[in-house]
Amino acid sequence: MPRSHEIQPLHGELGQLLPLIPVLDAVGQTRHVTAAAELLGVPQPTVSRALARAAAVVGTELVRKEGRGIRLTPAAEQLLPSVRAALESLQDAIDQLHERRQEARGVVRLSFQMTFGEAAVPALIRSFRSRHPDVRFELIQGSRERCLDVLATGDVDLSVVSPVPRPGRQLDARTLCVQPLRLAVPAGHRLAERGSVHFAEAAGEPFVVLERGYGMRSIGDRLFRDAGVRPDIAFEGQDSRTLLGLVSAGLGVALVPPSRARHSAVHAPGLGWVELELEDADAVREIGLVWPKIVGEPLPVRLFREHVLSEPADALLDAFGI
Repeated sequence: MPRSHEIQPLHGELGQLLPLIPVLDAVGQTRHVTAAAELLGVPQPTVSRALARAAAVVGTELVRKEGRGIRLTPAAEQLLPSVRAALESLQDAIDQLHERRQEARGVVRLSFQMTFGEAAVPALIRSFRSRHPDVRFELIQGSRERCLDVLATGDVDLSVVSPVPRPGRQLDARTLCVQPLRLAVPAGHRLAERGSVHFAEAAGEPFVVLERGYGMRSIGDRLFRDAGVRPDIAFEGQDSRTLLGLVSAGLGVALVPPSRARHSAVHAPGLGWVELELEDADAVREIGLVWPKIVGEPLPVRLFREHVLSEPADALLDAFGI
């Protein structure tokens, strides 16, 4: 007879079910066997076999085939909230243990668009590392397309992009702030004395734009289509500051986020351009955070994601100026 203080092994249904809990949770989140397999990083047959074993343990079927997919049974719907609650409770306990031991360490891998590198991303990292100084960052900067590509391949944990993609089966996303855009024109331009304009008023102007794959380019293309404008593209580049320099040189006009030079004055003497407010309601860019739906998100990544999502929108708007 074992003594009462000895640890007893788990027997019966609970002991058999415990190894299958991550699979049950993934199926509950995705409602799809293939998506659950992708979430867990395992082959699809592994998920199917785990569901069959779980059904045998609890004594009733948990999923039924429906067309090309599955439908959760009432028994699964009853069981899965307890599965999720148990996993969340265990994760909270582990996180609290790490935080008490000041073990919020490790690496956060982050991709972000070019215009977010001067102020916004450094500000977010600085404020986060004031609380978690042992967390390191690996950063990739580039176009929106590249930022999302490296997120999809697992090379980064999070991405700051604009426009914000819709949440899907594999990715989740949250809009952080919505930033009004500006039309930059050369000093002395026919529109330069106007405080605001409609985007279509620049229809006959040559434009300097970012290359395809950049977030501002996709927004500009949409505004051109909505205004019925066929743009005269004078230059395609990779950096908004370059665009402003070319506007200053009189090469064309540009759709840009508000620059820091404009925060104190509408005109920028000596810089050679003027930024005009756009009266079009959709002349804005949504800036957001994107991350993969995965099981077992590393603690530093989760803490940084929560930190970014808790930042006030007004503070983010100020930081996301170029």
